[in-house]
Amino acid sequence: MSRPWLFHRTGGTLCLDLANTVSWRRSERPIERLPEYGDLVEWARQSGVLTPSAARALRREARRQPVAAARVLARARALREVIYRVFAGLADGRPPSSADLGYLDREFHDAWAHVRLGQTSSGFRLTWAVDDGPALALPLWAAARSVAEALTAAAPDRIKTCPASNCGWVFIDTTRSGTRRWCAMEACGSRAKAREYYARRRRGRRARRSLDQAQAVPVSRRRPTGRTKTPVSDR
Repeated sequence: MSRPWLFHRTGGTLCLDLANTVSWRRSERPIERLPEYGDLVEWARQSGVLTPSAARALRREARRQPVAAARVLARARALREVIYRVFAGLADGRPPSSADLGYLDREFHDAWAHVRLGQTSSGFRLTWAVDDGPALALPLWAAARSVAEALTAAAPDRIKTCPASNCGWVFIDTTRSGTRRWCAMEACGSRAKAREYYARRRRGRRARRSLDQAQAVPVSRRRPTGRTKTPVSDR
């Protein structure tokens, strides 16, 4: 059995981590990281939405209800694309369309209908309403709730997209200086630094070659040595 994909969690908030489940989004061949419902469950488990036991329960439920699981996956992908359009647009200074905002609002209302106020030993918290176990749509609800939280809390100038030509992942810059540029230094940042390094080396080699050529003395213009005839002036 192959190891599960290790999802990048660099968006700064859950909903943007979902938006970034398409790798090389701006390339000619973007890679879908949620091809099956089980991948959505694994993303939710890695993101802390589901415990390992809850993730196993959802996989079992998906095997019992494959059609319902496929519908939830389709909704999650649709929500992901709307999230991406809205936040990438905000990063470029464009307001979201009314259609996209309406879509997010409907998904948020559906998620909020399943939120309950619960009590723990340390106080109170919001929990998801579950009967016999976690619902198939729980990862979707968590993402929809995260969208509302991000849109109402994030400063517009802190919403950014990765400038790498084939990437375009969205993230919230939470650095104190507000100068974060890349989706992740270990991903696009490292590749960009490597490209810049090799580009500097190439420029340096070209500059040295040009300098060597400029300093070279043509053979025809070298001063004669020994007992040779004086060359005719080339005027």
